[in-house]
Amino acid sequence: MRKIVRFRKNHLAVKYKYYASLIFIAFIWGSTFPIIKETLSFVDPLSFLFFRFLVASVIVLPFIIRRINRNIAIYGSIVGVTLFFGYLTQTFGLEYTTPSMSGLITGLYVVLTPVLSVFFLKRKMVKIEILLASVAFLGVALMSLSTSSGELIGNILTLFCAISYALQIILTEKYLKDGDALQFTFFQLLMVALLSLAFHPQAILNFTKIEIPYVLFSVLFNAILGSALAIFIMSVAIKNTNSYISALILISEPLFAVLVSTIVFKYPINVQTIIGGSLIIISMIFAIRIENKK
Repeated sequence: MRKIVRFRKNHLAVKYKYYASLIFIAFIWGSTFPIIKETLSFVDPLSFLFFRFLVASVIVLPFIIRRINRNIAIYGSIVGVTLFFGYLTQTFGLEYTTPSMSGLITGLYVVLTPVLSVFFLKRKMVKIEILLASVAFLGVALMSLSTSSGELIGNILTLFCAISYALQIILTEKYLKDGDALQFTFFQLLMVALLSLAFHPQAILNFTKIEIPYVLFSVLFNAILGSALAIFIMSVAIKNTNSYISALILISEPLFAVLVSTIVFKYPINVQTIIGGSLIIISMIFAIRIENKK
């Protein structure tokens, strides 16, 4: 009996490490919104994506070069396509909307993940999961009321971003079961870089833009922390938990986006923002508790 209790405690401790790592990713991604927004005043979106993910790919390559698995390469590349369209629509959307609104609309993937899981993972819809996702969505909605709305085209593009991110999370769970998470990460990163160049071949000619100090900082920050490290950690966490709980934890990303936008770039915050953020946190906590009672 003691062994069973000890095993369960150790198992929970490991799971909470994954939960904590997802919160860390949410913070990193939330902080990238205002940084990218400023970067786009110096360089076009596709050039930025190309350099960001090229650098991220180069960082990861030395760690996987001698042990590439063909299936992981294929599946990672497939998921990389959804990641590319997520970043593409999000980055273009940031040209026409505010960082806070971008973070908030992107957060809708928490609602889309359990719904799309029915089709891609053949998972049954659980009432409590839909309820908690809806509470998180309500939090997102309340927070959005306290921010400037941005232009319609920017918000629509960001909505497609939310769909792409939901698919990326779901397909990561589907394809990354026993595979190497680092290899899986590399091929996602590489696919985003290649598709960025394919959509905008002139991107490679914009190398001089990297000489601008802020652009260089943004590329390195987003490549190292926001891409290579974050996507690897997320892949490992999804592999050891599931897409639903991962999405519900990552929904705290827009909360961090609002906080960073408010603290660094002086975007407004009010009672609605606080209530909305509280609902997101509450839904996340309940989801974790329910998941660990299974």
